[in-house]
Amino acid sequence: MSSDSPDPPRQRISPITFPSETPALIKPRDDEPQIRRDAFRETSFALPLDLRWLSDAFTLQRKIVEQSYGSSFRNRRYASALLFWSRIYSGGIEARALTARASYSAVLPLLRGTMEWLGAEQAVVGDEQIEFEDWLREAWSNNAEHHATEIGMGQYMAGQTIAMAPETADAYRAVSELSRSHFGASALLTADGSHDKRFLVNWADEAFHLGWAQLLFGWQIVIQDRQCRFAVGSGLFGVESEDRQEYQRLHRQTQTILQDQRRCRAEWIIDQGRQRLLIDNYRRQPSGAPKRILL
Repeated sequence: MSSDSPDPPRQRISPITFPSETPALIKPRDDEPQIRRDAFRETSFALPLDLRWLSDAFTLQRKIVEQSYGSSFRNRRYASALLFWSRIYSGGIEARALTARASYSAVLPLLRGTMEWLGAEQAVVGDEQIEFEDWLREAWSNNAEHHATEIGMGQYMAGQTIAMAPETADAYRAVSELSRSHFGASALLTADGSHDKRFLVNWADEAFHLGWAQLLFGWQIVIQDRQCRFAVGSGLFGVESEDRQEYQRLHRQTQTILQDQRRCRAEWIIDQGRQRLLIDNYRRQPSGAPKRILL
């Protein structure tokens, strides 16, 4: 080490804590509104493969974390990855629950955040590890002026990692635009039933919508597939041969699920010289006629 190299952070990496089991998808209580119970029932009936895939992916992740408890794994790259992976896992559990309850508007900003955490996790364990160590070196110090524990924001923006990756670029841009305060995106989420003769806002709508459920679950599968791949292939965690086999099985299933021609999907197209989001097979009920929506 050269004489001008900074000292390593003073914190030792302690044993991790983790849940003892993967949270199940909780069915709405009998005293909750009927529309919410109906949305959960219709989601479970229409999208069983999506729900099973996500459950299996969360189970695999929790298992790998448990296998990575030992001291032989505990270094700062491992810690920085787990810092973001924890948010990806928890965000994924909540996004699944919100989608199953037809709270579609609430899911989009959560997916955007989850994708940015995913990008940060994958970037910080590489050449940008120094960013984490620089923050950690000063974290949990004493701020005498404000009589506070100084943790520091540790600003770190890694959206470009996801925005430039072929398998996540289109999804990241879609969830980013749809989560913003654009008129068209807001209308598509809250004004279903509107047309060129009337504008109808369904305030706090909780009714099942097949198109939105398929889109949101599809993006969640893209996120969690990439997280599982990172967990299995990064070399930072305790991965057994059966975990690799399970990931390969899950990855193959993503093709079966996401390439179904009847599924609602979104793609970026060029229209009159500008990029626009085209949504195909958009319908509220499985029996409904599919539509195309251009945003």
